[in-house]
Amino acid sequence: MESNINPHGIAADLFEIITAQREFFATGKTRDISFRRQLLINLRRMIRDNEGLILEALRADLGKSYTEAYMTEIGMVDQEINHTLRYLKVWNSPDAAATPYFLWPASSRKYHHPRGLVMIFSPWNYPFLLAIQPLISSIAAGNCTILKLSEQSPHTSRLLCELIDKYFDREYIAAYTDSFEAVKAIRWEPFGLVFYTGGPTVARIISKAAAAQLTPVVLELGGKSPCIVDKTANLKLAAKRIIAGKLLNAGQTCVAPDYLYVESSVKEEFVGYLKEYHDRFCQASPTENKFYPKIINRMHFERLKNYLGDGQIIFGGEVNEDTGRISLTLMEHIKKDSKLMTEEIFGPILPLFEFSDINIVINTLRKRPKPLALYLFSNSKETRKNVLENLDFGCGCINDTVMQLANPHLPFGGVGESGTGRYHGKAGFDTFSAESSVLTSSSHFDLNPFRYPPFDDNYGLLRLMLRYLI
Repeated sequence: MESNINPHGIAADLFEIITAQREFFATGKTRDISFRRQLLINLRRMIRDNEGLILEALRADLGKSYTEAYMTEIGMVDQEINHTLRYLKVWNSPDAAATPYFLWPASSRKYHHPRGLVMIFSPWNYPFLLAIQPLISSIAAGNCTILKLSEQSPHTSRLLCELIDKYFDREYIAAYTDSFEAVKAIRWEPFGLVFYTGGPTVARIISKAAAAQLTPVVLELGGKSPCIVDKTANLKLAAKRIIAGKLLNAGQTCVAPDYLYVESSVKEEFVGYLKEYHDRFCQASPTENKFYPKIINRMHFERLKNYLGDGQIIFGGEVNEDTGRISLTLMEHIKKDSKLMTEEIFGPILPLFEFSDINIVINTLRKRPKPLALYLFSNSKETRKNVLENLDFGCGCINDTVMQLANPHLPFGGVGESGTGRYHGKAGFDTFSAESSVLTSSSHFDLNPFRYPPFDDNYGLLRLMLRYLI
């Protein structure tokens, strides 16, 4: 058969998966809501049956404690599956749309259809969550899916490959790990969607490859997410929540606070609270604490370690070469040529800057690339309004950090260099679906004579109708 010819030298195992998934999607089985529901139930069973193995794999890759791994990865996936099962039928129902008066009698609907064959690229920092969460949306929308798992988190990726093969047929869900072959495949094979989570360098490679087939791409990236604390904030609570948000996965979180702006009049008091909660949350030295996550690999460890010389350390700065751990480090007086000023840190280092006028902060941030997240700690309604109306960002919190991800009703995604597209909950279903707009006109009445020729220059009544009958 012509469909089985592989003219572009794509790896045989990957081409076999692509061919099988195309053929299965053509049967129309994934369009059945009951089939999608059963896949989601099977996915939930896979996770619950193998929870211990997943926790061990996450510990091996990133040094995460069971509690942190469950809270930030498994628990969020479980919540997403339950939320999707609850609302799937409603999401898939046609949405009514308004119809202008000049088109009456007619009705308008928007229908949701699967995109077809989807490839999901997952990152290493949350190797379970950020593989399975978009998979849930893809299943819900009725697609066949190839999960391209990260080579940098080998234990979790290897386990997921085994589990996906065990619990699902590869003709509708398959796992794969070779990045080179995956990019080659999207260069030569048309996909319904490519979904990528990671850094901007690889994002550009994937976008260029997908453009060859006009394949739509969703990019979930990152950026330098600011955190602003003014004098009206509850300083103690702000310190507690900022430290907690930055400690997650040792700062290797795309929505972690990347740097702090603190109002000068409360800086000293606030730094004291930061130190208090750092010491409380890290009772043992973080670099010696087996429950404190490690840096993913040597390359990133050395990169972060080198940053420690780019400013004055307020507290932290401990490094353990043997375990690959770096303590949470608060820094100030950052060198102007430091990459801490321009690149996403993606680790447990938190630069601190002072401000006396929030408008100066806003003007500074508006000149920088739009971040994935923004956090503001303030009890001033005027300041909140000023920040929210004048800064663009993907998601964020007022008086909290990171917790926006825990709400499945809030779409998640970036803007500009921090990404394109949204997912989580209904937003994920919509992203992984194709929408068809349908106008259904009456076959009994025909009330618009202007649409039919012959046309002449007496357009006055037509002009009135199109201007005002909307």
